[in-house]
Amino acid sequence: MGLTHPFYQPLTRLIMLPSALHHLSTLSRFALPLLAAALVLPLHATTPSYLTIGTGALNGVYYPAGGAICRLLNADSANHGLHCAVQSTSGSLTNLKELNQGKIQLVLVQSDVVHHAAKGTGPFVGLPPNDRLRSLFRLHQESLTLIASANSNISTLTDIEGKRVDLGNPGSGERVTSQALLDAMGWQESSFAPVIPSSINNRLEGLCDGTLDAAFMVAGHPNQRIGDLTGRCQARIIPIEGEQIDRLLKTLPYYQRSHISANLYPGQPSDVNTFAVTAELIALDSLPDTEVRTVRDVLTARLKQFTRLHPALTPLTLDSMQAKAEVPHHPGMEDAVLPPPSLIPESLTPEESAGPATTAAQSAQSAAQTTGDGAAALTATSEALATQPTAVESVSTALATQAVTVDAPSDAVATQAVTTDAPSAAVATQPTSSALGSAPADTQGAAPSATNGSDGVHQPLPATPSASVPVQ
Repeated sequence: MGLTHPFYQPLTRLIMLPSALHHLSTLSRFALPLLAAALVLPLHATTPSYLTIGTGALNGVYYPAGGAICRLLNADSANHGLHCAVQSTSGSLTNLKELNQGKIQLVLVQSDVVHHAAKGTGPFVGLPPNDRLRSLFRLHQESLTLIASANSNISTLTDIEGKRVDLGNPGSGERVTSQALLDAMGWQESSFAPVIPSSINNRLEGLCDGTLDAAFMVAGHPNQRIGDLTGRCQARIIPIEGEQIDRLLKTLPYYQRSHISANLYPGQPSDVNTFAVTAELIALDSLPDTEVRTVRDVLTARLKQFTRLHPALTPLTLDSMQAKAEVPHHPGMEDAVLPPPSLIPESLTPEESAGPATTAAQSAQSAAQTTGDGAAALTATSEALATQPTAVESVSTALATQAVTVDAPSDAVATQAVTTDAPSAAVATQPTSSALGSAPADTQGAAPSATNGSDGVHQPLPATPSASVPVQ
């Protein structure tokens, strides 16, 4: 009789193990607060997004420009959840290759290289046109810069023919732009003397050690590398101008005329004419719209700070950055198109708002016949139709549903029916004395007007409120 029924034995064992209950209680004290904290954390805090920007050489402008974008994004990453990193590369062609492979999400690319990639021309001959490239912003200009050594006796563009000239590393954006110049001038690579190969990162040192006569660079200005060559080695910047260049600019719209400002470098007392490409911030069409909008909003909100992070960025404006590019803009650069707002007042049904004015006049005339003062009511109604169509609908409704005494002029009714939030049906259900208030009778049948209760001065009726359209 003293044994516990088998059905209750598990419960008895649990009750007799206070240590288990103690551990369960301890666990709940720690677990529940952590669970609650996790639930209130913002979503981006648990699922952050990461962007890597492919740029260029450390001593160029691409790398600091990409670093400026990342700096602004990361300064506010706690709010938008987007984290940015900058990656040094060998330039435009490498950037596009790694972008297509999904290794990086944003790249800086020369406008002529973007054009060729989208069309399958130039260095992309034999490849299908890349229709997935999308533009975010157009950034700084990059000028094709011809640098001559101190002892080369080169003073004009035509002087470089037959000299030792570095045209840019094969497969680089610089080579694409200098090749366009060679085509415009009718030159081939064989038009120049052989050049001793050098390392990619040290290809311009020949301007200092005497193994090069001239070299081409595509660069935003001021440029650290060019400053070193002109200062340490007394290299000189040579103008790129002439009839052939004029024809080139008319034929290829992705090039623009430009100049390198005076006194940017040692030994350069005046402006130097040349032509330029534009550095474009490019992504694939698969980059989420939300991330693109974050980049757009941050750069737009902090444009002044962005342009101060490198001298080459100083001339940028929002209009120039959003100008038409070589490929379509990413959809994330545009806000979603909102449907047009309805202009129908909430107090009216579409049928009521679409009713013709003649119907309102007929209703008012019918109501006037029941009041015995048809002429006065008809006069007031016709004038109200010309000045306040919406008010007439309210008046006609009130007259049609409620007999108004002769002592209450129809003008006073028209005065009371204003086009505010008070619907016309409410006027119809009020007692006549309440609807009329203390407005004085207008014995001349003038158009209705609102009366200020404090000084009795007549004010014109307010215009029908219109819906505001949000600015995109």
